[in-house]
Amino acid sequence: MVAATDDAGRTSVKGVYAAGDGAKIRGADAAEHAGRLVALALLEDLGQPLDSGLRAEQQQALAVMDQFRLGLAQAFPWPGEQARALPDSAIVCRCEMISAGELRRTVSEKGACEVNRAKAFSRVGMGRCQGRYCSQAGAEVIAAAAGVQVQEVGRQRGQAPVKPLSMLITEEVSP
Repeated sequence: MVAATDDAGRTSVKGVYAAGDGAKIRGADAAEHAGRLVALALLEDLGQPLDSGLRAEQQQALAVMDQFRLGLAQAFPWPGEQARALPDSAIVCRCEMISAGELRRTVSEKGACEVNRAKAFSRVGMGRCQGRYCSQAGAEVIAAAAGVQVQEVGRQRGQAPVKPLSMLITEEVSP
């Protein structure tokens, strides 16, 4: 679930603000502009004088990014029908080698009609990519098998590490 905010990033809880993917998924550049709007809202709430041009500048940048995002979504819609119609043998999760048939059985045999429950039973989205590649297709397959809209099955919760990093230790560190 994504937090509900006003245009400046204020939540319904006084003194709590949200920006970036915690408020609205729009990408890293938009998160920076949203963060600046939150900072301006915080300063305003503290009674600090503000240059109104700063707010308008950030809002304009976000509006341009939203228009671009909407254009991309319209030009390249998610192929939900294709994901729902995958044959049972099709691999949905490459990291864990989970097929569409396995996900459908998870729904029918174990009653896992929510993505995180299906994840617990099947391991879909638990591999190296942490669901970055399979979560949407998996949600479509689960929703179709459960006979519900994809919005009703939810989103996969992220797990640490949020993004795997390669590390090379070149020398031993003494305590």
